[in-house]
Amino acid sequence: MGISGQLLWEPEVDRIQRIVSKLAKGHVAYELHAAVDEPDEVAWAPLPTLSGKQLQSFEDIISIKLECVPEIGSRAFLRAFGKAPDQFGQENGWVVVQPGRYRYVVIENGGITVRFVLSEYLACEVRWE
Repeated sequence: MGISGQLLWEPEVDRIQRIVSKLAKGHVAYELHAAVDEPDEVAWAPLPTLSGKQLQSFEDIISIKLECVPEIGSRAFLRAFGKAPDQFGQENGWVVVQPGRYRYVVIENGGITVRFVLSEYLACEVRWE
C-alpha cells in the first residue's frame, strides 16, 4: 500500500532484465547462428513513455546502414536480401511473430543489437559491443 492507501505496483527489475536478456540471446542464436555471452547493455521501457524522437529512433530499422553483411546462409542474411527463411512476415524491417503481440529485429552492425516489442507495449533493446 502506498502512503495514500492506494495500491502500488513495482516491477521486478532484475527479473525483467533476465527475461529480456534471454529472449535477445535466443534471437541472436536463431538469426545469426551465434552464441553470445552476457550483453553489454539491456534497456526496456513502455512505449508510451518514450518521447517522439526516442520512439522514431527505436522503430526506424530500415534507415540503419549495415556495416557488414550477416553470415552467408544465416536467417539474418536471407532477411537482409528480402527472402523469408521462415513463416514470419516482415514489416518495415521488423520480423512479426504475431501481429500486435511480438515483433523483433536483430542488427549486426559492428556489434549486435536486438530490439523487440511485447504486446505493442514494452520496447526492449539489448546490445553486445
